[in-house]
Amino acid sequence: MTEARGQDRLPIDEAEAAAYAARRQALHAAVVELDDALDELASDDDPDRDRFVAALGSLHEAFEQHIREADAPDGLLAQILSDAPWFAARVDKLRDDHTRLLEHATALRDEGSDVGSSGRAFGELLLDARRLAAKISSHRHAGTDLLMDAYMLDIPAGD
Repeated sequence: MTEARGQDRLPIDEAEAAAYAARRQALHAAVVELDDALDELASDDDPDRDRFVAALGSLHEAFEQHIREADAPDGLLAQILSDAPWFAARVDKLRDDHTRLLEHATALRDEGSDVGSSGRAFGELLLDARRLAAKISSHRHAGTDLLMDAYMLDIPAGD
């Protein structure tokens, strides 16, 4: 569904579509890896804080890469603003998500590596990390929705 202006969806270059699909898959894989690590940590009688920090570090790195590519001057969000400026509010929302979610990931990773000083139980950190993963997944889907609204693009369902 496009915005109220009734514009048709725009064509997108096959190479750009393939690059977007690869970036989307990389971020999805990072979220799945974090979820898997959190499952293992939650079931462990003596969870390894270093593993928690490493799992968050991997997600953090993947999300930073996502931001670098999406927010680059010639990146996808700039392209959407150029090609379909009526989507500016949705682009701004995604960019705001980038800042907020990266700050959350950084704080959680840092808190996890700072043994004993956070005051929160490890189970609370695990729950917070699950919430972060869910928010990043929702962000990913919002980006896909924007692309599908702006461009003639088929995104495989199921992730």
